[in-house]
Formats: sequence, C-alpha cells, structure tokens
Amino acid sequence: MRNPWAGSGGEYSSDYGDRAVVSGSVRPPVWKPGAQVVAAGGLPIAFAGGYCPLWVVGAHGGAGATSWARLLGAGDAGVSWPDPSRSTRVVVVARTHFAGLRAAQDAGIQWASGQVGRVELVGLILAADAPGRSPKELAPFRQRVAGAFPRVWLVGFQSAWRTGFAWDVPLSRDVRKVLKDMSLIGKDE
Repeated sequence: MRNPWAGSGGEYSSDYGDRAVVSGSVRPPVWKPGAQVVAAGGLPIAFAGGYCPLWVVGAHGGAGATSWARLLGAGDAGVSWPDPSRSTRVVVVARTHFAGLRAAQDAGIQWASGQVGRVELVGLILAADAPGRSPKELAPFRQRVAGAFPRVWLVGFQSAWRTGFAWDVPLSRDVRKVLKDMSLIGKDE
C-alpha cells in the first residue's frame, strides 16, 4: 500500500504477519552487540545533532520519548537512533501494548545486529499504555522482549501526564525509581 505522506515510492505495512506472541517459561539470555541476529527494517539512524552522553529513543510514536528525555535531562532522539559514529548511551522507551512491545523488540534486534554502531544500550523503559494490569496474554511476550535489553523498568500508567507535562507534575514512585537508577548509570566506571 502506498503511503500518501511519503515521497515517491514510500510504502508501509501495518501487518505484522503471522508472528504471534510466543509463550515460554524460560527467560532468554540478554543479547550482546554483534550477536547473530537479522534485523529487517528498524528505526532510522539520525546523523544530525550534537553529542549527548544519553539519548532517549522512542521505539514507536507516542512512546513518551520527549517526556522521558526532559525528565532525564537527556537528548530526545525521537523515533530514530542517534549518530552511531560517536560512542553514546541510549535508553529505549515503549508502551506496554502489543505494538509497543513489538517495536521495542525490533529496536533490540536492530541494536544486537550491530546496525547502530557505537551505541551502548542502557535499557528499556516500558510505560503502561492504560491504567490497571496489563493483559496476562502479553506477559510471556514482554519477558521475551526484556531479554533484548540489559535493564528494563516497568512504569505504571501516569494519569497526571494526561493533563500536564510530565516534567511539571509530581513524580510517581515508578518515575522516581527510573530517574534514580539512571542517575547511577556510569558512576561505577
């Protein structure tokens, strides 16, 4: 199907095909850079912009990359990887719905395949897409996706972010935990 918003030849597909949520009780090992994986598609790589020691990458639109970047005092890479020619750290952000988990998985695969150069993957922030518990059917898939990242933070639904900017409202315990953990990254080196 032709994308009317893209230039000539722009194609898109909203179908993930027959790939279903795979259940399993064994958590896979964490992927390492250069692992033998094949990435198809993935996030674009942005070569513009200056140096930043930490970037926030949205695995998909609406993941909350801008909010998390402001809270963390980090660079906002949007839905693209930062310049891979420079050594930098990245935290990926995604929502907990199926499409968000799938996008996070794709980003993890892209990183593990070595396509993003000297980017150090710090972890994944999984932000709840709705109040309440996540559907139990997604739990095995969420665990598989988590295996692609060195660290995963699960953050509950932030209802205050619906009526104000994330950086202007009181921070929840989940958000404070992520900010504290992120402030300690790299301190032991």
